[in-house]
Amino acid sequence: MEEGLASIAVKGPKRRVLVVVDADPRTDGRVAEAVRMAGGVGVWGQVEFHVVLRGAAARVVGAGAADFPNGKMYGQFIGMIREKGGKVWVMPDAEALEVVDVDQMVNHSLKEPDFHMMTADFDGVMRF
Repeated sequence: MEEGLASIAVKGPKRRVLVVVDADPRTDGRVAEAVRMAGGVGVWGQVEFHVVLRGAAARVVGAGAADFPNGKMYGQFIGMIREKGGKVWVMPDAEALEVVDVDQMVNHSLKEPDFHMMTADFDGVMRF
C-alpha cells in the first residue's frame, strides 16, 4: 500500500497558483468561495496559493466585510493562506480604497505593472 501512496505523492517543489478575484463581494458569493478554496486547499501543503483582490474584491479586507454573503470566511481563510506561506495582495478601486484596512494597503498593496509581471511566475492563474 505504501508503494501506491508513494506513486501519487507530489515530488519536487510545490506548484504555485495565483487566484485573481475581481468580483464584488457585496453581491457575488464567488469571492468568498475563491478565498475559501485557496485557504482550504493550501492547508494540504501540496500547492502554494497566492491571492490578488482587485477592484471591489479588495473590500473583503475592509470595514463591513463580515456582513457580505459568507463574509465570516474572509478573516479565517485569508489568515490560512498567509500562514501557509501564501500572500494576499490588494488592488482596490477608488470606492473600495475608502474601506480597505490601512495595514492592508501599507503592507499588501500591489501596483498594476507589478501584477502583470508576476503572473508569469506562477504555474497557474485562476480568475474569479
